[in-house]
Amino acid sequence: SQDEGHIKMNFAFTSGGNDSWALIQWMIENGHSGIAVYNDTGWAAPWWPERIEKLKDYCIASNMFEFKETQSMGLVELAKQKMAFPRQGMQFCTEHLKRLPSLELMNELDPDCEGTVFVGVRREESEGRKQWPEHLIESEAHGGRDVWSPLVRHDEAARNELLARAGIEPLPHRSQECYPCVNANRADLRKLDPNRIDAIEIIEKDMGIGKRSGKPKTFFRPKSKGGAIGIVEVMKWANDGKYIPGQEDMFGSGCDSGFCGD
Repeated sequence: SQDEGHIKMNFAFTSGGNDSWALIQWMIENGHSGIAVYNDTGWAAPWWPERIEKLKDYCIASNMFEFKETQSMGLVELAKQKMAFPRQGMQFCTEHLKRLPSLELMNELDPDCEGTVFVGVRREESEGRKQWPEHLIESEAHGGRDVWSPLVRHDEAARNELLARAGIEPLPHRSQECYPCVNANRADLRKLDPNRIDAIEIIEKDMGIGKRSGKPKTFFRPKSKGGAIGIVEVMKWANDGKYIPGQEDMFGSGCDSGFCGD
């Protein structure tokens, strides 16, 4: 709860998606004030910043939250520096675009690591999160701060009830803070804007050929997209190509760092 109107040094990480907006609502209803943190990855959908502005206004209007936004070099510049696209097993995007900027902000505002980090992870989200703990004590990834995931047992219906009380309609897709995420599945790809497809094609051409592999550097691993090489072929696969049943679940489960979410 709040102490004489003082906002506690708790950090609520929000991507602006369904789960993280529900997290904000849960915290408001249960008297947990704090600082809502959004990570600008430089790769959000064109309309996503407008949603984040609404979330910011909602947080501030509650009188229980401050709102902070971290900045980074952005996904495209990061890929060029690394000379590779991030992928499962090598997901440096989360590290450099979200975790490290978040840690810098938290260390600045909470140097004694007394705050608690709140995240909107739900066990129902994916196979990888079925065992997600509600409490993590002194999480190394969060600078030694405790992490609380109060929505772990919420199913979609319970999550949507929180959104309804916030006056928010559930989105029919995951957060679009990264559009697309490197873990995007076939259904995600079908919703891609043609302009973003064109942008990815240009980036892939700029990245060129791998010196060791002799193969094109592609945004998506061919192995996870039916063997399709490059965004043009990936989109053909997404729309009408053959694929292995269950492949979307295997390669589209998202990141389990706790920094990325629905």
